Amino acid sequence: MTGIDPQDRMAATDRLAATDRLAALARSAEDRIASLRASLADRRTDLPLRYWRQQAHFTTPADNEALARKAAEAGTAATGRLLARWGIEPAELSDRLEVPLDRVTTLLEAPRRAPLVMLDGEDATALREDALAESRRVAALTLRTASWGTTLRFYRPPGFGLAGAGTDLLAVLAAAATGDPATYPVDGIIFPKVEHPEEVDALYAILDEVEEALSLPHRRIRVGFLVESGWCAAQLPEIARRAAPRLASLIYGLADYSADLGLPEIASDHPLADWVRAEIVNVAGAVGVPSLDGMTLAYPVADPALDDGANRERFLDRMALCHRDAVRARELGMTGKWVGHPAQLFATLLAFDAPAGDALLDEAAAALEAYRSAVEDDGKGATMIGGAMADRATDRHARAVLRRAVAAGRFDPERALALGIIDGREIDEARALARPS
Repeated sequence: MTGIDPQDRMAATDRLAATDRLAALARSAEDRIASLRASLADRRTDLPLRYWRQQAHFTTPADNEALARKAAEAGTAATGRLLARWGIEPAELSDRLEVPLDRVTTLLEAPRRAPLVMLDGEDATALREDALAESRRVAALTLRTASWGTTLRFYRPPGFGLAGAGTDLLAVLAAAATGDPATYPVDGIIFPKVEHPEEVDALYAILDEVEEALSLPHRRIRVGFLVESGWCAAQLPEIARRAAPRLASLIYGLADYSADLGLPEIASDHPLADWVRAEIVNVAGAVGVPSLDGMTLAYPVADPALDDGANRERFLDRMALCHRDAVRARELGMTGKWVGHPAQLFATLLAFDAPAGDALLDEAAAALEAYRSAVEDDGKGATMIGGAMADRATDRHARAVLRRAVAAGRFDPERALALGIIDGREIDEARALARPS
C-alpha cells in the first residue's frame, strides 16, 4: 500500500486547525456582536402599543376642572354644536377642508375622544402660589376621577427653570395615586424646556424614586419632551439617547423656540421651523417614538368685535388653517399634533386619519402575507408584489404602518396577531383600543 505523504498529512492537520480557529473566531464574533447589541438596547424605546395612539395631544389648563373634564371625556363632541351655532353644514366644512364629506359626517355622527389629553400645569398656570396649588389639586383630582376610556393621561409640570418644579411634579404624581398601583392614573408627563442631557438624568432619577415610593413598576411613567430651545435642538440626538428608556414622544414647541432664537415672529412656516421638525422626525424615528408638531395658535373662537357673518368665516378659516398645518406636519413625517380646542382636535384627527384608509391597510396586510409566502414557501429574500419590489425593508415598513393602525383602533387585532404585527402580550390592549371610547 502506498502510504499517505507526510506533507499531505501535515496540510490536512493544518486545515483542520485552521477550521477550528475559524469556528472559534466565529463564536467570539457572535459573542462580541451580542454583547454590543445588548449594550445599545436602551438607545431605542420599547414603547407599549397604546403610546402609538398620539395623533393629537389635547392640551387643557390643569387648574380648570370643567375644561379638563371636557377635554378628557368629550373630545370632538362640541364640534357639531359649533357648526350648528354658525349655521355651517357638513358639506361646507368638507369643501373648506378639502376632505371627503363621508369622513366629516362620520366624525360628526360618532364623536371621538382625544388620543391624549395633557393637563397643563406650566404655561397655562399663573406663577402665584395659590394658583399653583389649585392647579396641582385639580390636576390630581381630574386624573383620578375623570372618565378617561383609552385616552392617554399626561400632566405637564413646570420645567427646571422655574422655582418649585420638583415640588410641583412630586405633589401631582403622589396626589394622583389611587392606592392600587395597577390603576395608577398617570400614563406620563410632558416635560418642558429641556435643554441638556443632564436634565434628563435628573428627571429620571426623580421618577425612579416616585415609582419606588408608590410601588409602581420601574419606568411605568413615560415622558414626552418638548423641543423649545436652540440648545435642545442642537443636542436632541443625545437628549433622546439618554431619554430612550422612558421616552414617549418628541414634540415641537414653536412659540418658545421662536422666542429662544429671537425670531421676528412666531411663524409656523419659517425655514428654521421646518428644520427643527425634520430633526425631531429623524431623532424620534431613530429612537422609536412618535413625533408631534406644535399647536396652531389661531383658535377657532369668536371675536366680540366681529359680526356673526365675519365670525362664521373666521371659524371656517381657522379650522382650515389647523387642518393644513396638520397635513403639512403629517407629510413631513410627524405622527401627531398639539391642539387646544375641540374643533382643532376634529380637524387634526381628520388629517392624521387620512393616510390609513381601509383599502391601504388591506393592501399592506396583503403585502405582508405575500412576502411571508415568498420567504417561507419559495425561499426568496426579495420578490415582486403587485409590480413592486418587496423585501425585508418594505416588509418592515408595512409592519410599522399596521402597528400604528392597530394602536389607533383602525386594524383588526386578531388579524394583527396572526400577521405578527402584535404579540400575544398585546392582544388584550389591542382589543381595548379597537373599541369606541
